[in-house]
Amino acid sequence: MNDAGVVAIVTEHVTGAYGFTMKTAANDCLHRVLPLRDPDQPRFWCVVVVRCTPGGLPDRSQPPWVGQRGLRREELSDTMGAIRADLSAWLAHPEQRELRRMVLVPDAAAPSDASGRPAAVAPLLAVPDEGQDQTLGAATTPEAPRRAYG
Repeated sequence: MNDAGVVAIVTEHVTGAYGFTMKTAANDCLHRVLPLRDPDQPRFWCVVVVRCTPGGLPDRSQPPWVGQRGLRREELSDTMGAIRADLSAWLAHPEQRELRRMVLVPDAAAPSDASGRPAAVAPLLAVPDEGQDQTLGAATTPEAPRRAYG
């Protein structure tokens, strides 16, 4: 299966938030797409995708996929809006190859970095509330499971 057109956005009650949940029609997998602080450049942001359990909570057994990096806060609205507006086109981009595999194939191996090694990110993300530390490092700390998810 390699058809990104089978992925849809899940309607949520929170309006105005940058993050959103997508669902794969063929396998009912849920993934949360959201911006977090770039781990390499904390003054910037990156797009992160986290596989979720059927109940919508992040799946602790799967590491997140970290995509577009180096975003300024002013770019988040347009970037996330563009992804949300045409999810299939975004997933079809060559740089999203590993993400597309993770989303469309339920038992796909964990995402890898540019060198082909497994992504070096802890397997759990907590989405911080406004005013909390919003770095990827903070989202993967041992305290993360006790915090709320976005």
